[in-house]
Amino acid sequence: MAPKLVSAMSVVLTCLAALPFLFESSHAAGGATYNVVSYGARGDGKTDSTKAFLRAWSAACFSSRSATVYVPRGTFLLKPVVFSGPCRSSRIVFQMGAGTSTTLVAPSNYWELGNTGHWILFIKVTGLSIYGGTVDARGAGYWHCRRYGKSCTAGARSVSLFWCGNVVVSGLRTLNSQTMHMAIDHSNNVHVKNVWIRAPSGSPNTDGIHIEASTGITITASTIMTGDDCISLGSGARNVWIERIACGPGHGISIGSLGGSVNEDGVQNVTVTSSVFTKTQNGVRIKSWARASNGFARNIVYRNLIMKNVDNPIIIDQKYCPGNKGCPRQSSGVKISKVTYKNIRGSSGTKVAMNFYCSPSNPCWGIKLQDIRLTYGKKAATSSCANIGGSKSGVIIPRTATYNVMKYGAKADGKSDSTQAFVKTWAAACSYNQTATMYVPKGRFLLKAAVFRGPCKSRIKVQIYGSLIAPTDYWALGNSGYWILFIKVNRLAVFGGTLDGKGAGFWACRKAGKSCPVGARSITFNWANDVVISGLVSINSQQTHLVINSCNNVVVRNVKLVAPADSPNTDGIHVQSSTGVTITGATLQTGDDCVSIGAGTKNLYMSNIKCGPGHGVSIGSLGKEENEAGVQNVTLTNAVFSGSDNGVRIKTWARPSNGFVTNILFQNIMMRNVENPIIIDQNYCPNNNGCPNQTSGVKISQVTYKNIQGTSATAEAVTFDCSPSNPCRGIRLQDIKLTYMNELATSSCKNIDGTSTGVLMPQSCVTS
Repeated sequence: MAPKLVSAMSVVLTCLAALPFLFESSHAAGGATYNVVSYGARGDGKTDSTKAFLRAWSAACFSSRSATVYVPRGTFLLKPVVFSGPCRSSRIVFQMGAGTSTTLVAPSNYWELGNTGHWILFIKVTGLSIYGGTVDARGAGYWHCRRYGKSCTAGARSVSLFWCGNVVVSGLRTLNSQTMHMAIDHSNNVHVKNVWIRAPSGSPNTDGIHIEASTGITITASTIMTGDDCISLGSGARNVWIERIACGPGHGISIGSLGGSVNEDGVQNVTVTSSVFTKTQNGVRIKSWARASNGFARNIVYRNLIMKNVDNPIIIDQKYCPGNKGCPRQSSGVKISKVTYKNIRGSSGTKVAMNFYCSPSNPCWGIKLQDIRLTYGKKAATSSCANIGGSKSGVIIPRTATYNVMKYGAKADGKSDSTQAFVKTWAAACSYNQTATMYVPKGRFLLKAAVFRGPCKSRIKVQIYGSLIAPTDYWALGNSGYWILFIKVNRLAVFGGTLDGKGAGFWACRKAGKSCPVGARSITFNWANDVVISGLVSINSQQTHLVINSCNNVVVRNVKLVAPADSPNTDGIHVQSSTGVTITGATLQTGDDCVSIGAGTKNLYMSNIKCGPGHGVSIGSLGKEENEAGVQNVTLTNAVFSGSDNGVRIKTWARPSNGFVTNILFQNIMMRNVENPIIIDQNYCPNNNGCPNQTSGVKISQVTYKNIQGTSATAEAVTFDCSPSNPCRGIRLQDIKLTYMNELATSSCKNIDGTSTGVLMPQSCVTS
C-alpha cells in the first residue's frame, strides 16, 4: 500500500477511535476533563481504583472552571469513597459511559464497606451532574448475613448526596445495593431522571431512592425494582415532585416511617403523578410510629396512578410499632392533613384496597378522594377508615357506605322532629359490615332525646355539617339525664357539627327554685372504646356539655363548648371511670368546670386548652363515697385560663374514703386574672352535712406544678388545704410566677410536704 494511503488511513482510524471519548466527555465542553485512568485507575474489575478516583476528583474540584471527572469504559473496583466539597469549580460533571459500558463495583466481601453507612458519597458539592454508568454494590452476601441473623455490618448505601445543591443525576443504573440505592439528605434542587434501580424483591431494606431533610427534589422517568420502598420520604422532605415512575416489585412509594422522634420535622408539598405500580406490597403509603411526636405530613397529592395487582394500593398506617415497644399510648402524634387521591385505578392484590388507619389522638383531616377505581378479583374492592375526615367526589370504587339522615325522613327546618329519622339512619349504618358514615347535611335538625346504641358491625363515622337543636321546652328531654347518647359503640368518630341544648329555660327554672327535671347532658359516651370527637361545637347545654363515662381510648380534639358564666352545672367536659382519654385544642367557656375529672379516671392527657369563664380544670370532687376508685396519671400542659373562678384544682369531700389522687402534672400554664390559680381543697362539705370529722380520706400524692405564671384575682394565689388525717405528699413546685394587682401574691399551706425549686412567686410554703 502506498505510504500516503497508509498515513491517511491511520489518521482516520485514530479519529474513529477517539469518537467515544469525544461523545462521552461532551458535558465538559469548554472545561477541563480529568480521566480517572490517567490517575491510576484500572478498568479490570480487580484492581482497587479508589485512590485514583479521589485524585481525579481532587483535581477537578480544585479547577477554576467547569470540570469533568471522566470514567471510560470498563469495570472499576471501588471501596468506600467520599467525594468532598465545596469545590472551587462551580460545575462538576461525573461522566460515565452509557448503560453497562462503565461499571463501578464494590468489593465482593461486604465487610470491606464496613460500618461507614455509604459506598459512594458526595458531600457538600454544589453544581454536580452525574451522567450514565452502572454501580453494582454486590449486596447478596450482606443480605444473606442479615437473613440468618449473623453479626453483620451496618450496611452501605450505594450513592449518597449529603448537603449538596443543584444536582442532576441522569442515566444512572444501580444494582444490588447493600441497603438503600440512592440517598438524598440535607440537599436542595436535585433532579433524578432516567435512572434504573434493581435488587431482588427479597433483599432487605434496599429502598430505591430515599429523601430526607431536603427540598426541591424532582424524580422523573425512572424504573425502580427493589426489596423495599421504591421511593421513601423521611422527615424534612419538602417540595418533592415524582413523575413517570415504574415501581415494582417493592413496597411502593412511602412517606415515612415518621414520628420516630418526639421533635421531628414534617413532610409537605409532595406530588406523585403519572406512575405505574406493579405487584408491589403497597401503592402510595403514609406511615407513622404510634408514639408521641410533633411531626406532620400535609399538602400531599397522588394523581393519575395505575395499580397492577398491588397490595394496599392506598394506605395510611399510623399504628406502626414493631414488637409493640416504645409506644406507650399506641397513638401517633404525627398530624396528617390535606392529602388528595385523584384518578387512581387498577387492581388490588388485597380485598381492602383503601385502608385509612389514622391516629386516634390526631385524626387525619382534609383527605380528598376523586375518581378512584380499584377492583379485587374482578369485583369491587373494599375500604376501611378509622379516625379520618374529608370529602369524596366522582366515581369511587371501592364505595364507602354513606347514610344520609335526609333519606330516612329528617327535615332540616329546625321545627320537624327528626329524632326517629336519626335513629333509623344510625341503625342502618351500625348494621353495615364495613366502614359506614352517618351523614348530617347542612341545616337545622330538631332532636329530642336520642340513643345511638352499639355494638356495631364495623367502624362508624358521624359526619355533621348542620346543627342539632334541642326542643325549647326543656321538659321535652324529661328526666333521662341525656340528650344525645352513644352507648357501647366501638371505633366511632364524630366530626363537626353544632349542638344547641337550648338550656336557658332550664337554668331559669333552677334559679327560681321551681320543680324542674334533672336536666340533660348534651352529648354522652358510655362504655365506648376507640372514639374520636373532632370539630364539635356545643352551646347552651342544660347541664354538662360532653361526658365520657366508662370509656377507653377517646380523643377530643378542637371542640368549642360555650354557655353563660352564670349557667349552673354546665361543665364543659366531664371524664369519669375512663382510661386513655386525650383532650387537645379545646375552647371551653362555661358556668362550671371547664374540665371535671371524676373517680376512676386514668391516663388523661390535656393540652392546648383555653378555659374561661368557668371554674377551671378540676379533679373532683372526690371521696363522696367510702369505696371509690382513684384518679391517676393526669397531665395538663400548654393551657390558658382567663377570668375563671379557679385555675387547677383538686377537690375532695371532708369525709371517710379510700380514694386517691396520684401522678398529676400541671405545666406550662398561663393564668389571666384567675381566682385561686392553684388550689387543693380537701374540706369540701356543702351545708356541713355528712362530714362527721371534717377530714378527708382521699390520699393526694405526687402532684407537680411547673412553669405556671400570670395574674391572680385573689391575694392568695396558691392554696393547699390538705386533709389533717391524710396529708398531701410529694407536692412539687417549680418556677411559679403569680402576681396580684402588680404585687406579690401570697400562699397558704396546711398538712402538706414536698419540694420547691426555681423561681417561686409567691414564696413557697411547701417544705419537705
